[in-house]
Amino acid sequence: MKKFIIMLLIITIFISIFGEKIGEFYLEKFDINEMINSKEPGIRIFGHLKKYLETGYSGYLKSSNELRVLYDNVLSFEEKKYFDIMSSFSPNTTIEPIKKLEELEKNYPESLLIKTQLIEYYYKQWEITGDPKMAKTILERIEYIGNKMGDTPFVVYYKSKFLYESNLYGDKEEAYKLIREGILKFPENKNLVELYLIITSDLNKDLKDSELYDRIAKSYLKEPEVKENILLLIAKHFFEDNEKDLAKQIILEKVISNTRNSKILLISYELLGDFADTNIQKMNYYNQALKFESDNAELLEKWALSMLKVDKEKYKSLARIALNKAVTINPNMSEEARKALEKLRTEIKIEVMLKYLLPILLFVGLSISVLIIYEKKKARKEKEMILRDEEGDENDGN
Repeated sequence: MKKFIIMLLIITIFISIFGEKIGEFYLEKFDINEMINSKEPGIRIFGHLKKYLETGYSGYLKSSNELRVLYDNVLSFEEKKYFDIMSSFSPNTTIEPIKKLEELEKNYPESLLIKTQLIEYYYKQWEITGDPKMAKTILERIEYIGNKMGDTPFVVYYKSKFLYESNLYGDKEEAYKLIREGILKFPENKNLVELYLIITSDLNKDLKDSELYDRIAKSYLKEPEVKENILLLIAKHFFEDNEKDLAKQIILEKVISNTRNSKILLISYELLGDFADTNIQKMNYYNQALKFESDNAELLEKWALSMLKVDKEKYKSLARIALNKAVTINPNMSEEARKALEKLRTEIKIEVMLKYLLPILLFVGLSISVLIIYEKKKARKEKEMILRDEEGDENDGN
């Protein structure tokens, strides 16, 4: 019995060391690529498995399996057990990983590694369900690790993200403050950089915080792997900050030329239209954007208004059709578009009257006039004939 207790204690210590080693690395680095490039076999294997679960690319799972075979003799029993559990997870699933990790946590309640992974899976599930109980659990767990490890990149990221996205526990200003402090402390952490750019842009603080935002954004542009939605936020910022050439370069060279995502392409061409120098350019960019979503009411309005500014007489019919379609899709159209549509409708009524109704009315009026004149002439002739007949009768009587 004594030997069993000692063995159990040794196993627990090993698992604790393993969990702390990988857990602390993940908390402090919060960068899967750094884990993949680590010299520590356990951390490298964990990095490949995380990459597989994030991307779904089986090549990473294959690499982790190859590393496990290569370093089998240096991996502890506990490491092998944990990797077996982790490799059984399917990408983009949450329920099963949560169940398995919660069971594992019962045996190793102090493991930072298990706690970080549970936070991530809880967060994914909360984003799907919006469960307020899970939201409370996430916040409590983030604060627990924060109190124990301080403001590591992992803690800053998830606390900022949670405060920004939660309606029940959220505080957008606090989230912005926290992520800004985090980016100053960990400016090289890509996860924090991306979240900072998103939150700052969404809160329209990018121009107020222009110096820091510009530095972070321009550094991000040099990254070999970037996200299209964040590139569009950066491009919009530089358009508004009068660095149009840079903004246009980002959209044309880094976004449009490298994506087939219709939503991204739509936003890209719309942005180019919004900040184009001429109305002809605006018209063409909006038209290009509509190819990816022809029922977009806001785009239809912009396209129609730009056409009217380019050449009203040439494009008024097409503009009227676009505005009619827009107001059918969304009755709450902009004031400028509403007035333009009312004017076009009035003009078409006048035009129809002048082209079609007026000629018909003139024809009817002329026909009636001719008929009246004819009837008058006919009546006059009949009267004259009657008078002549009466005169003839009088002469015959004489």
